[in-house]
This record gives sequence, C-alpha cells and structure tokens, in this order.
Amino acid sequence: MSKRALVIEDNELVRETLKALLEFLDFEVITAENGEIALEKFVSHLNSNNPFDVILVDLVMPGMSGKEVIQELKKYDPNVNALISSGYFNDSSIVEYEKLGFKGVLTKPYTLEELKEVLKKLNLI
Repeated sequence: MSKRALVIEDNELVRETLKALLEFLDFEVITAENGEIALEKFVSHLNSNNPFDVILVDLVMPGMSGKEVIQELKKYDPNVNALISSGYFNDSSIVEYEKLGFKGVLTKPYTLEELKEVLKKLNLI
C-alpha cells in the first residue's frame, strides 16, 4: 500500500514536479493550487478514513498562506504530518517551522535526495 501525500503549491510547474518526484517514491499524490482547495481535500480524505500521510505546504501563496493552512489543518488533526516548503530561506517561518506545527522544511530549490531525507526523518520511506 502506497503512502498518500497532499501537495499544496500555487506554482503549477513546482506542483507537478513535486507530484512526479513523490510518485517516483511510490506515493499516491493529490494536489491543490491553494489553501482553500487543500482544506476541502484534506477534510474529505480524513472523513473517508483515508487520511494523508504527509502534507507539503508552500509558505507563500495567494489567499491563504502556508502558516494559515497549517493552523487550519491542525484544527482537524493536531498531529498532522506537514512539511513547509519555500524559496524564502530568510523567513522566520522556515527557521521556526516547528513552532508553527510543521515537522520539516524543504528550501526551494531542493533535490530528490533532499526530499527523500526529509521523508526518511518522518519514517515515510
């Protein structure tokens, strides 16, 4: 049985690339281009007893930011396995990702090896 991942990323190229990388690592991947759509998909999967094993959240998105997304996700699942992803490595959210409720961080651009390393720390691969 493969693991399930939800990728929340507003940039289509980044979203589709990350989806391909995760599929290469044997994940079933659902994508969302913004926080609102992601929340709908997250809750739907949770309610159908088919929760995601990991959520990858872009920090900066139009509408709902990555910080706001994690706050909403934690209302439904306080132990959500979420990773924050950003190209803004000076942002305090990247430095203090654990305080926000994220389990790991991926600084863009990242490699397949860096993605694998973070997933290994979460015992997902």
